[in-house]
Amino acid sequence: MKFVRNIESFIEKYIEGFFNKKLASNLQPIEIAKQLAREMEDERTVGVSHVYVPNHYTVYVNHEDYSRLEPYAEDVCSELSSYLVEESRSKGYTMAGGPQIELFADEKLINHDFRVTSDFTEVPHDENVSQTKNTSAVNDTRVFTKLEPTLHPSQQTLQGTLTVIDGVDAGLKVDCTANRVNIGRRNTNELPLTDMNTSRLHAYIVYEEDTHVIHDAKSLNGTYINGNRITHKHLNNGDRIKVGSTVILYEVK
Repeated sequence: MKFVRNIESFIEKYIEGFFNKKLASNLQPIEIAKQLAREMEDERTVGVSHVYVPNHYTVYVNHEDYSRLEPYAEDVCSELSSYLVEESRSKGYTMAGGPQIELFADEKLINHDFRVTSDFTEVPHDENVSQTKNTSAVNDTRVFTKLEPTLHPSQQTLQGTLTVIDGVDAGLKVDCTANRVNIGRRNTNELPLTDMNTSRLHAYIVYEEDTHVIHDAKSLNGTYINGNRITHKHLNNGDRIKVGSTVILYEVK
């Protein structure tokens, strides 16, 4: 097929037409395609000579939409894969292995909501792929290995807790000490959220100069402390952190 670099043109020509002819659903395929592209951007990893992006993507839709899509799942995933290939090529990214897109039902999703996850099924063959975040490299580049601060045994660490007090994950609670706490939709985060308005890695908290500091991970919707948008900020007891539609209470023990 002839690739179309403009997302709206691509969707209208190849995907929207497919959905309109075969489905009677309010699910918007352009939103799925855009979310896949955003996921690819969020999870890119920089190497010496290439920027790598995931090659395996999973799209979760609600049961009703899944029932409509299931007979055409192979065709839908094929069209979406073609779009991701073009997106990665147009931006100069390297996809280790061909794109794989799978479609599953998620009983927790309502109306026409959906969510997307991604991973590398093949590790990029670049022995010098970054092991720490390089702020001079591509914006919001993800890393394979997370480094924790090294503390002297005699050094006392501030004991904090993070509790989700508003949102779909209300009640979720984690400790916040010297270890880095990643916050967002990625299921390997220390504080994993199901809020679709958060990024895979939305924000993270590290221990710096005897206090906890929160950093926005260049998220799409921003990170807010007590109603104010921040890029990074020292946390105080009682601060309310807002990511997406989720509010998290920070407390010092």
